[in-house]
Amino acid sequence: MRRTLVTLFLTVVIVIFALTNGAVKLNDMNLNLMLNIRLPRVLMAFLVGAMLAQSGSLLQLLLRNPLADGFTTGISSAAALGAVIAITLGFNYFFIPFVSLFFATLGLMIVFKVGSSDKSFHFTTIILAGIVLNIICSSFISFLKYYFNDSIGTVVFWLMGGFYGVTYSKITILAFVTIVLFFLSYKSAYKLNILAFDDLTANSLGVNVKRMRKKFFVVAAMLTAVAVSFSGIIGFVGLIVPHIVRGIFGGDMKTNILYSTLFGANFLLFADTISRIIIPSGAELPVGVVTSFLGGLFFIFLLKYKLKRVWY
Repeated sequence: MRRTLVTLFLTVVIVIFALTNGAVKLNDMNLNLMLNIRLPRVLMAFLVGAMLAQSGSLLQLLLRNPLADGFTTGISSAAALGAVIAITLGFNYFFIPFVSLFFATLGLMIVFKVGSSDKSFHFTTIILAGIVLNIICSSFISFLKYYFNDSIGTVVFWLMGGFYGVTYSKITILAFVTIVLFFLSYKSAYKLNILAFDDLTANSLGVNVKRMRKKFFVVAAMLTAVAVSFSGIIGFVGLIVPHIVRGIFGGDMKTNILYSTLFGANFLLFADTISRIIIPSGAELPVGVVTSFLGGLFFIFLLKYKLKRVWY
């Protein structure tokens, strides 16, 4: 209970910090700017962070690998390829998540097919297939940037991650997906815990391992694809946040899903606020630059000193 209250207090502090800091000082802003520019951006950063961290939490359990997230499994890059195709072809933003989700699902099917057989599921091969898929998707994205030269500025900034052109309609879509998939995962936390055992044990305890694994791979892919379609590729949120949560709260998925969602939202919101205020001239960095820097430093520390204790 105490940890929950501390987490909620931290959330309130970060939200207030994000709302009151930016290129324009609060005392220079009117209510219209607050409600139509800063608040929507805060909400979008909060929701995208929650989605990426929840996806990472699920993937690390499903693959039994502390390095698994939307990027290392190839889901982010496949979703990005779909979104870039939609952007370069001039699709309305409403359709971009659907194109992104289609490509993410297609990429997931390829990775899943490569990493599994009729009798077994190869966790390491999944990660390797995801890395290869990243390379292939990145090459296609580079081709599209070259071929559609007029769209290169939009695509480059989008690939570095950021929150531009935020509207309440976009936030509504993100909120709906986040809430529905959160409760679906949270409700299935007990069965997800059983997946941490070997497949034979999990099946003997009444869990259809193959069906559960496919189901929550799709859930993780949906979370990543929808987030990527609106914010671009934002690295490390889905990778490091579940590590932090697991180290503080333990490995129970009911706890991990809840706090990964909250911590991911807070982490990305904090990083986005830093990206808005770090340059004195009022320009802003893509938030993906900030998360990659902070996440890279943390992960070096984790690999050097804490990996075994945090994961096991």
